[in-house]
Amino acid sequence: MERQDRNEKRNIIWKATSVILAFTLCVTAFTGCGKKKSAEDAIEEAKKIDKNCIFKEESYENILGNGDKIKYIGHAGERIIAICQSVGGTFKYTSFKSDGSDVQSYDFGGKEDDYIVLCDFDKEGNAYMIYNEQKEKEEYTRFILKVGPTGEVVYKEDISQEFPSDDYNNLRCLAWTDKYGLVCGTSDGVQTFDEKNGFKVLVDKKVLKGLDGLTNVIEFSDNKLFVNYIDSNYEMSYVIVDAENKKIEKNIGGVGKNDYYNFFADVNGNLYAEGISGIYKYNQEADKLDKLLDFTDSSIGSDEINVYMGIVALSDKEIIATSSTDEGASYSFVKLTKVNPEDVADKTVITLSGMTVDSDVRNQILKFNRTNDKYTIKIIDYAELYGYDYDTIKKQFNLDLTSGKAADIICFSGMDSSVKKYIDKGILLDLTPAFDKGGPLGDMEILPNIAEMMKYDGKTYTFIPTFDVSTYVVKSEYANGKNSLTYDDCDALIKNAGMDYKSAFGSFEDRTTFCTYGWAYYGDEFIDIENKKCNFDSPEFVDFLNFVNNFSENEEEIDCINDYEIDEYYAEGRGIFYGADFRNIWEYAKLKQNIFNGDVELIGYPNNTGKNMAMIQGTAMAINSKTEHLDVVYDLIRSLMNADKQRFTGFSSVKSRFEDELQEATKEASDNNEFAEAYDPASGDYVKLKPMSQEDVKKFYDYVVSINTSFNFDMEVSNIINEEASAFFAGQKSAEDVAKIIQKRVSVYINETH
Repeated sequence: MERQDRNEKRNIIWKATSVILAFTLCVTAFTGCGKKKSAEDAIEEAKKIDKNCIFKEESYENILGNGDKIKYIGHAGERIIAICQSVGGTFKYTSFKSDGSDVQSYDFGGKEDDYIVLCDFDKEGNAYMIYNEQKEKEEYTRFILKVGPTGEVVYKEDISQEFPSDDYNNLRCLAWTDKYGLVCGTSDGVQTFDEKNGFKVLVDKKVLKGLDGLTNVIEFSDNKLFVNYIDSNYEMSYVIVDAENKKIEKNIGGVGKNDYYNFFADVNGNLYAEGISGIYKYNQEADKLDKLLDFTDSSIGSDEINVYMGIVALSDKEIIATSSTDEGASYSFVKLTKVNPEDVADKTVITLSGMTVDSDVRNQILKFNRTNDKYTIKIIDYAELYGYDYDTIKKQFNLDLTSGKAADIICFSGMDSSVKKYIDKGILLDLTPAFDKGGPLGDMEILPNIAEMMKYDGKTYTFIPTFDVSTYVVKSEYANGKNSLTYDDCDALIKNAGMDYKSAFGSFEDRTTFCTYGWAYYGDEFIDIENKKCNFDSPEFVDFLNFVNNFSENEEEIDCINDYEIDEYYAEGRGIFYGADFRNIWEYAKLKQNIFNGDVELIGYPNNTGKNMAMIQGTAMAINSKTEHLDVVYDLIRSLMNADKQRFTGFSSVKSRFEDELQEATKEASDNNEFAEAYDPASGDYVKLKPMSQEDVKKFYDYVVSINTSFNFDMEVSNIINEEASAFFAGQKSAEDVAKIIQKRVSVYINETH
């Protein structure tokens, strides 16, 4: 993966704290499970454990040197090969036998800021790499590098003219083949490379119809090629290509255009695939994928196994891979070995379903499963069942819950506004007795505002293990002693700075983003789902529309922006209002120390009500009132509420744990505390943040517990607002007229559907 090591901390994020886009991303990420099935079938299937698909995971010891990081792995026969990088930046060629013995390691040069983009190995153990060598800061020369089994550099060919290092899409995969030698997946199709002839097209892009990005090439049986590519419609194609006759021979069976798999070959040339739920072997005769390893049943996290570094299948029963069980931790070598079905203990299955189930929840479920001998929790993710179609996902999720097909545990996307409807139908369990003093969960004191967000009609029906805080931040001098800013305040600041609205809010914010998302900050000012009321024909909403109209529309669709680019933008004084999504207290420290270099104020979303409009975002979960496993469900709730914090988990909702998280920031951070390491735009490096004062921590604590708005976003309401507001933005209707139309449409919608 391009610059994977350098981007571990420079995570790609969707700006504007856009949960809408984040949900879309989650839906996209969790496709890849073949034929779609109904939730009822999925729940029944989840209750079964296929003992033939269970593997155990074992770590290798004493392979890596102290501080070495794995970049790519492969094999030469049954000998495992790895390209690693040392703490000082030197690259190493390391190999060992599959039992972990006979470790050999050789340096072959390199500097700390050099990086390897792609890598593969031939049968003799030679490594072929796309190697980017730093010349000047952020400037690289790209090479094809061949390194022998004892670390000797066989050749190093400059390919910068053909494939510049700053263009990732032009060269996205490479593979060694016995028939064609080194082949590369490029924007022109499949090309061969050798020292004498350079690059030569083997399979033209015209053969791969609609080619947009070529992601994988593998030598298949009969010297044909397996090719995986993305077309112009962003759909996946998995095909067998007859390179000699320049044609696609067939599509891989049982794999849809919206399914995502990472294919690899075993030591004998058989084709394997890794998907969201397990590892499969391609059955050429039946033209389908046969599951070998089920991640859930094996208590192996699908996101722990790094397929981009490579996977080595020694056989159907033994697989070598790289794994990291904790966010941010270095990867290590692991062996996945098939367990004899007769040795697999029986477990009771508990089901969990959601429109989409995020990685934090998945990781905690995985930890629960690993430590429980009697129960295992299996996930039914509607994004997996119904692909990209949000409307279908929401409709089917609602239909299944209301028709009695609910799982034991129900995971809502955010704090879903439809929860009340399920409560009224008796679907959700009243958890009030469990959280009351003397109850099985009564010893956990929840933050008071979060505890209220878990309640409906005065009773606790949901639990929220972790949460984020969404708000806007400005320099203290801009707030001028106020805890919120009016639209006129914002206008004055923007004009005084000589900026436009788009620049002041970060250049990536546009009218659509603000109109789609901004109204949610108002909480129940505009919409009250519980009481089936709305208030869009109010002066405040008219003011909101007029405020949004100050923003221009982006002429080009904004894709995604690196967090360090955002930080540079504000540190250089090019923006005023920083849209923050706090997942830990150190992010607050970063704003003070690295971005604004001074005191800041958390002002919330601009408004004319005088309120500080911030939001709590978290995944609300509930229990099926008909579950037969209440005792173990309570154990799971406790486990989730008290889980160790991961990089993207958010703050704990448990008061004592939340307080401990904040107090950690008043101490000198350890060197391995990734939360306390932040990008510094002034130096261009990552630096350790300084401890915060008790005053700052108290200020942040008081702010968080004062927030009483939860993120209850309804896509249908947002669509109505955008549709009708477009007439105002185009100058065809007044804001007042548009507000009245929105009021009528939303009123009808919430009364018909809630």
